[in-house]
Amino acid sequence: MLWPHDARMLFGDIESQAWQSVRSWKPEETGLSREAAAALTTADSLTRFLERHFAIQLEVRLHDQFIDHMSAEEARLLVCDSGASVLRRQVSLVYRGSVMFDAESVLPLSDLPADLMLELQEGRRPLGNLLLDRGLSLSRSDLSVVLLDVEGVNGGRWARRSVLRSMSGTRALVVEVFNPVLWQRVDDPARR
Repeated sequence: MLWPHDARMLFGDIESQAWQSVRSWKPEETGLSREAAAALTTADSLTRFLERHFAIQLEVRLHDQFIDHMSAEEARLLVCDSGASVLRRQVSLVYRGSVMFDAESVLPLSDLPADLMLELQEGRRPLGNLLLDRGLSLSRSDLSVVLLDVEGVNGGRWARRSVLRSMSGTRALVVEVFNPVLWQRVDDPARR
């Protein structure tokens, strides 16, 4: 899926969605399997979680990466000034030719190391793995989920957003929108 350059969060009107904190979210009321709920709510690296629990080895497909200005909602979540400069990165995570989920990361430029920016530009690895492999412990906060109520292809899909923080000060707002093929893979033990 290729995104236009002129939108902030590129999955539709995602900022106005009714995000629910995973602390108060009740997955048993959604019809999702226990496995799917675990994937949505993992506080660890999602790509490593999927690899470890479901043998899903994801590849990164980089669509775009550019300097932008953060929105008021992004600034609130990242505890930054609205309009501050950010690196915006849009990728798809692919398994055996199928897009499992799309992701957008928003990283404030003020605390983004130059060498990490270069690794991100290469577009080969997921953000969380890059940070972990650099020896940086991560914390994930503001983890929220939503069943998207938007027009177009992403309508009715599950999404999650969270803020990653490393000990070095690097922060990133990450939004992931999951394709139904991921849940088919996660829910079918024969496909593992």
